[in-house]
Amino acid sequence: MNAYFRLLRFVAPYRARLAAAIFCMVVYAVANAAYMFLLGPLIEFLFTGKLSSVSSGDMLGLASRLKALLEQTERGQILAAWPFVIIGVSLLKGVAAFGQAYLIGVLGQRVVADLRRALYDKILFLAPAFFNRRPTGDLMSRFSSDVGAVEMAITNSVASYLRDGIQVVVLLGACFVLDWKMSLVVFGVIPITLYPIVRLGQWLKKNTVQGQASIGRIAEMVLETISGIRVVQAFGMERWEASRFDAANGEWLKIQRRNVRVRAFSSPLMEVMAAAGFAALIAWVGPDIVSGRLPAGKVFSFITAVMLLYQPVKQLGRVGQMALQGAAAGERIFEILDAVTAVPDAGTGELGPFQTAIRYEEVSFAYGDAPVLHRLSLEIRKGEVVALVGGSGGGKTTVANLLPRFWDPTGGRITIDGRDIREVTLRSLRGQLALVTQDTVLFNDTIRNNIAYGSPDIPLADVERAARMAQAHEFISAMPLGYETQVGEKGTLLSGGQRQRLAIARAFLKDAPILILDEATSALDAESEREVQRALEQLMGLGSAGHRTTLVIAHRLSTIRGADRIVVLSRGRVVEEGRHAELLSRRGEYARLHAIYEGEGQAAASPASLA
Repeated sequence: MNAYFRLLRFVAPYRARLAAAIFCMVVYAVANAAYMFLLGPLIEFLFTGKLSSVSSGDMLGLASRLKALLEQTERGQILAAWPFVIIGVSLLKGVAAFGQAYLIGVLGQRVVADLRRALYDKILFLAPAFFNRRPTGDLMSRFSSDVGAVEMAITNSVASYLRDGIQVVVLLGACFVLDWKMSLVVFGVIPITLYPIVRLGQWLKKNTVQGQASIGRIAEMVLETISGIRVVQAFGMERWEASRFDAANGEWLKIQRRNVRVRAFSSPLMEVMAAAGFAALIAWVGPDIVSGRLPAGKVFSFITAVMLLYQPVKQLGRVGQMALQGAAAGERIFEILDAVTAVPDAGTGELGPFQTAIRYEEVSFAYGDAPVLHRLSLEIRKGEVVALVGGSGGGKTTVANLLPRFWDPTGGRITIDGRDIREVTLRSLRGQLALVTQDTVLFNDTIRNNIAYGSPDIPLADVERAARMAQAHEFISAMPLGYETQVGEKGTLLSGGQRQRLAIARAFLKDAPILILDEATSALDAESEREVQRALEQLMGLGSAGHRTTLVIAHRLSTIRGADRIVVLSRGRVVEEGRHAELLSRRGEYARLHAIYEGEGQAAASPASLA
């Protein structure tokens, strides 16, 4: 239950609201207990005119004062007043019940909102490596089904534990005050049932954890199918995907069936426990009632108390299962909240405006046990355009990802103006960088808000200027709503070239001194590539007096001929370095790659290849 206690820490900011709710619960419990102390003596007095049972059930002198009052009152007056007493106690209970339900309900929603915010904040600052190991659907299920289970546990279980627990304590205390011998007989069977209840709870928690994980797998499957629906349909895999879903859904159903069995068994167990208590009571007090040694009023009060106890005790058993589900969901949530990022933001310094050079100094890196970079050294001077080329798996993208600290080197260091980038804050480091990748990320918002990402107050004129520089203003203006056009989820309402130019416009608007281009044109057709390449050249500042410091990851070598320096990587090492013509003349690795790509380009352009 450690996760449950951690969840309760989120209640701390709302202590006043919780205290008010507990006060309402105490009033509710006391009003319930009043039924027990009033019903027996009053009904005995109405039928017999005697109060033989009040002395043994006196609590804080209440029964004695009631006895004195009733002895001075006629039965008819008592009968006339009795309905108003019932209504008064019921109104008090009703007001207390409303107060605790409302206060706990709002408190639960606030706590869950805080928990959801903490989970979202944690995800925002985890390194990309974390998400590479976690299915997206499973993470989404923690925001939906797991947080929902926690909400139910807090709003229902916490409220019930407090409200019903207070009732049980008050009523049990009242029962022992009324007659401790009868209380021991009736409630003596409770310890016998504790072991099966605890075991049922353990089974339920285990099944709940498995069920929540199963929901995560189902969510991941649905997410993959939706995102890849064209591939699914193109390969005719609809029935195969349906069979996979049926298997996952069947596994969830099997787990839920076990949970239903556990919950269904717990209710009869409570019934048997109550019946055993009543049977023991009848066997114990029956002869005394018949002989008249035990006053009828006391027996009636005691039975009333036991009946009032039955519902909160049964409710505690039911919400205990819900609490276990919430605790299991909480464990999955805290698994994320406790995750340690591979890229800690431990730097204390602020990185000033970029001045001189970026240096990779003896940098090594490995994904798990797979080494990618081997003591790589590289310098990118201010205003220089440096292109990285090489075969697949050579480490080009890794070099680019290390600069904004999406990962950290396993050896060596990276410096900007002589400062290790791990010694400065992530915010100041990434504030110096702009990134354009082949996987363009657009949000389901307007074109304007995608370009001015995170800065909605930027004037439209500045957004338009960035779009013009990115060769995007013309196609944006041709749209019915212009810059207010919605791009759809992941920009699906735009073409690949249009999406890429919006990403370039976003980089223009940020105007960062260091630019990273990760194969920004590799997924485009020839016509779109020409438009995007013009935008990229303007973004890099090619042809102007001062270039923007740029690290280019290139697949098509034709796009980086104008680079100041081309660095050739092979198996995580720099094997060649120079300008385009110089590298061709060496007839080394770059010349080999160039011959391959040129051959592919000629084959693609050949009419025979299209036949």
